[in-house]
Amino acid sequence: MRVQLPSLALSLASVLAWHGLRKRSLSPSGAAAAFAVGYTMMSVRLSTFGVALIVFYLTGSRATKFGKSVKKQLEEGHQDAGYRNAMQVVCNSLSAAIAALGWSALYDPHSWVAQALRSLGWDAELGRHKVEFDNTRWCPLMPPVAPYWSRALVFVTLG
Repeated sequence: MRVQLPSLALSLASVLAWHGLRKRSLSPSGAAAAFAVGYTMMSVRLSTFGVALIVFYLTGSRATKFGKSVKKQLEEGHQDAGYRNAMQVVCNSLSAAIAALGWSALYDPHSWVAQALRSLGWDAELGRHKVEFDNTRWCPLMPPVAPYWSRALVFVTLG
């Protein structure tokens, strides 16, 4: 079975990671982590995860611009542009990335996550639910079928 990479997710994750690296708001390790997290969240078929990540990124960038002087006084060793490393990126996005991966595994059997779990022998667990997201039939916040994790996973991402 061949997994197709979502090109929009790949492009957006690349552009945002490169932008952060170029502006020096991300270190090289931070840009690599941002790319990995960005691709993970934007490749999920439900766009809520990717949109939430982009809004978080843009809001955080704007807040950093306005709060530079305050941050300079509060943080020891403060860097003007932020220069976040991989640990900082992962700490701010790990729960949302896990929620996106969980949603993808439960509700999109064609996703790379579900296919990877199947290859590890977890097919029985995933196949038990037989729930596939269809944006013309059901809303992720009010799924008519079990398991009822969709709402919780979306809310974890939104904070």
